[in-house]
Amino acid sequence: MTWIFQAVPTFFLVAGWATAVSWTRRRTDAGLSRQAWLRHRVARVLGPSAAYVVLVSAVVVLLQIAHVASSTLEYAGWAIAMHLWFLGVYLVVVSLTPIAVAAQRRWGLLVPAVSAVILVAVDVALRLGLISHMGWLNYLLCWGVLYQLGIAWRNGLLTGPRPVLLAVGSAAVLALLIWQGLYPVSMIGVPGQAVQNTSPPSAAMLAFGCAQAGLVIALAPALNRLLRGSAVQRVLTLANSNVMALYLWHMIPVVLVAIIGYPAGLLPQPPEGTAAWWLARLEWVFVLGLVTAAELALLWWGRRLFAAPLPTFSAVPGRWAEPATLVGAASAAYGLAYLAAAGFAPDGNFPWLAAATFAAGVLLVALAPSRAAIPTS
Repeated sequence: MTWIFQAVPTFFLVAGWATAVSWTRRRTDAGLSRQAWLRHRVARVLGPSAAYVVLVSAVVVLLQIAHVASSTLEYAGWAIAMHLWFLGVYLVVVSLTPIAVAAQRRWGLLVPAVSAVILVAVDVALRLGLISHMGWLNYLLCWGVLYQLGIAWRNGLLTGPRPVLLAVGSAAVLALLIWQGLYPVSMIGVPGQAVQNTSPPSAAMLAFGCAQAGLVIALAPALNRLLRGSAVQRVLTLANSNVMALYLWHMIPVVLVAIIGYPAGLLPQPPEGTAAWWLARLEWVFVLGLVTAAELALLWWGRRLFAAPLPTFSAVPGRWAEPATLVGAASAAYGLAYLAAAGFAPDGNFPWLAAATFAAGVLLVALAPSRAAIPTS
């Protein structure tokens, strides 16, 4: 069941394809330098992210001042921050796009293949206890492989039977790993499970992601034909322009309903698996749907804030612009990764250092060279 809801591999695959398109067209279509292109891409992520982090941080600080129970604040702060890991990884792979594209042109599919081998080596070393603090590397390796496959797809390296072979071969590896009992079936984190496929991403997650990627690439021509209608294109364009805000804010309804509904006794908790439990799940989904609809309306109303790219201003000499952007992206990625791991209120306290690290990164990205061409789209 969790396989249906695990769509992160597709996100990174498509992101790699789209970013490769943007990178190769940067000069012919927009006349952008490398640093201007990089700032533009990073700013599109950090604008909505900064709005989310600032507003959530303000609420958490106010709740801490109001002496809300530390356990409640810690859990809620973790729940609304755990999805930020995606943005941290995404910032890193986007920043490495010029290198990734160049490597792809020189070594082709050997690039994701070598990355996959390194991931497996790290995964095995982690499971054997040979290393203990390198799990974060597999976040970059696993999702970097999918991102690299997206670039390969854009460059025409995954044509003909290759997508099907990728899907079938990866699915066979995944089935073998699960059948041997080396990894759990679930592709979403399950609390209390000894071995997780997601944190950090395991060899099984990589196999699952590659199988999903092969399937998506194989089905892409048929999907493109289905999505050619003008009405569908308008909907997709609208969704694409607000997708970052939607991703950032999608956990807020869950937390609001949980911290209000459960303590107040509005959401019953019958024995798991019973008919009453399933009815309670339907009630939960219905209430979440209502709250989410209200949130979507607010996000649409405030889209100039919640979905806008990070504004930039001229403040640094041209030669320092690209280093500032790269350091800023790395700093922001670290801040987001820390928040995703610890939450907005670890031990009931707001993490000021992590917030400052993120803020410093955002500020560095916003510093444009005095004569840089900043795109408007």
